[in-house]
Amino acid sequence: MKKLVSLVLALLMVFGIASSLAEIEMTTEEITLTYAAKEEDYDLTCQLADQFMQQYPNITVEVLEMDESTYDTSIGNLAAEQKLPDVFWMSNVCDAVANGWALQLDEFYANDPDAAKISPTILKYAQIGGRRYSVPAKSRPIFAVINKTLFETYNVEIPSPDWTFEEFKAAAEATAHPENYHFGYGHNTTVEYFIPRFNWDGESYTLDETWIMMEELMADWTARKVAENMTPEEKLAVWGDEGTVAKDRGACATIMMSFEWGAEAFIDGSMEQQTGCEYLIYPVPSPLDINPTDMMFACISRGTQYPNEAWMLAKWMTWGKEATILRNTWYNENEILTNALPMIEDEAVWADTKAKVHPALQDFVEYAKPMSPSIDSHAPNCIWVNVNYYFGGVPGKFASGETTPADMAPELRAQYNGLRDDWFEQCSDFATATDLDIATTSDAE
Repeated sequence: MKKLVSLVLALLMVFGIASSLAEIEMTTEEITLTYAAKEEDYDLTCQLADQFMQQYPNITVEVLEMDESTYDTSIGNLAAEQKLPDVFWMSNVCDAVANGWALQLDEFYANDPDAAKISPTILKYAQIGGRRYSVPAKSRPIFAVINKTLFETYNVEIPSPDWTFEEFKAAAEATAHPENYHFGYGHNTTVEYFIPRFNWDGESYTLDETWIMMEELMADWTARKVAENMTPEEKLAVWGDEGTVAKDRGACATIMMSFEWGAEAFIDGSMEQQTGCEYLIYPVPSPLDINPTDMMFACISRGTQYPNEAWMLAKWMTWGKEATILRNTWYNENEILTNALPMIEDEAVWADTKAKVHPALQDFVEYAKPMSPSIDSHAPNCIWVNVNYYFGGVPGKFASGETTPADMAPELRAQYNGLRDDWFEQCSDFATATDLDIATTSDAE
């Protein structure tokens, strides 16, 4: 029954967007809005605010300059003082909802024609119980690194940038030569670099056949050393440093990398100088034909006096056309390397991005797959699911052969969706919800 309700609600939303899009009415009064961003250059944020104020000269935007190291704590302190910014970035949107900070935004999504341009995959994963409390603020996609030199060393054909998951598997197998301490894949065997963690589908922790296949593949590759699996003693003997990793020695043919965790070195040439290898940057070859991303999100304060204006500010500062093009220009003019992709489907925006992207990222942008945000921000009780999985030693049990992903999937699925349900029961927004209010399903399990 709940599956049917979810489908009906989704169709109503689509038809509502298509048939009754009215302009959001903006005040003509002189007002001030406050704005706080995380991990965004302050000068860039101010320029984005200036652009908005030129469009709406009656609105003054006060950009808060926040210490990145204490941002989350500072937002909590502002909330306690009832001084939340009108628009604020959140590391975890579920926390903002549970704390009563975030305004529900479904009405704005339905009434703003531009919102229909947001990538469907972002919309799929950036919801909580079928409701919307956030907007995409900044894309930070994972990308694949191809060690061209290692492919050539073993006479393996270099795949196309538009490669499939099956082509990736074949390439990794063909380039793996653990006898030479060369690996087909490394250094991170976390499946979330290919699919959403636990294959969260926007409603439930599915731990489905795709998740089982990925976990089995990573365990198998690690055991056979198709993926890097060197002991500290081996690293000390081969490279003289037990703390090094194969990717930093040019010993991995393919790698999935987060821009936030050192991937910049594969673009700016520093890793090429370090290893003597030539690298290519490709989209992630996901079995779901998506590209995972460490996406940032922004919320609108539930206490804002100007929700319409705050919505427009959020759009002009984050996912909107004007914001994206200004970001592209700012990064380009300041020679700041970025891998940000547009979060909307707009030809002009994508053309602008392709024209201004770093040369090493041209294939990545040209063949970009739909972005899939990390689940942490919108999957209820994800933090406790992670604790159960990682501190519960589940990956180690797979690696040792103590159990298999297929054997554990039913148990984990029940546990993790139980934690999800606990969150909904404890959240005031959902505690008294009916089937028509909430799209999570128990029968999906």
